[in-house]
Amino acid sequence: MDKPDFASSYSKANEILVISNIISGFPYSALDLVKEQSEIKCRTFKKALEYGVDISTFGSESAVIFEYGGKSIIFYDDEKPMSHVKFSIIHELGHFVNEHKFSKKDSKIYGKYEVETNYFAAQLLMPEQLLREIQNRGMRITHQFLQEHFGVSHQAADKRKKTLAKTNIEWRSRMEQEYDDIIILKYAAFLDKICPVKNEYDFEDEYNRQLERNSWC
Repeated sequence: MDKPDFASSYSKANEILVISNIISGFPYSALDLVKEQSEIKCRTFKKALEYGVDISTFGSESAVIFEYGGKSIIFYDDEKPMSHVKFSIIHELGHFVNEHKFSKKDSKIYGKYEVETNYFAAQLLMPEQLLREIQNRGMRITHQFLQEHFGVSHQAADKRKKTLAKTNIEWRSRMEQEYDDIIILKYAAFLDKICPVKNEYDFEDEYNRQLERNSWC
């Protein structure tokens, strides 16, 4: 099968990160973002039963996008913690944004699209640019860190750590690289809140590096 189009998923997630008024920091409401970015309705699994929709056919324990009455609906399980469900909701939004048309019977294309939308959701919920900046400030990106500061589940944090390794600077256009600076600037207050820059760091770090260089002589 064709390889997943990581570049497209990454680009579309970045566009939303830049233009969204809902996302001003993290965590944010996945339901509000879906409402802002699409005409998709979000309804609970309980509501699906009221509509007479058989949720046993969904193939998902958390959320699924469904065509009903000519409209797109994301049904989700509100009995689970939102930290768990939000990744699935954004994942389903990813199918819509990426204009995926497929049948689950087509296992090859379905698998490709699932990988793309996992990547899309990970970028929207835990942007790579912010994580790289946090690392540059000396903080380790652990499952606990992602859960605490981005409001995601352990499973979503695990997917983010795996997808973080898939971004490749070689396929980024100049415009995409410019998005990095824009996103870091937009979310500067969030970054400073969870990982403030230490004013004395530059001086002490340079001093220590100079001592190390002197020891080489």
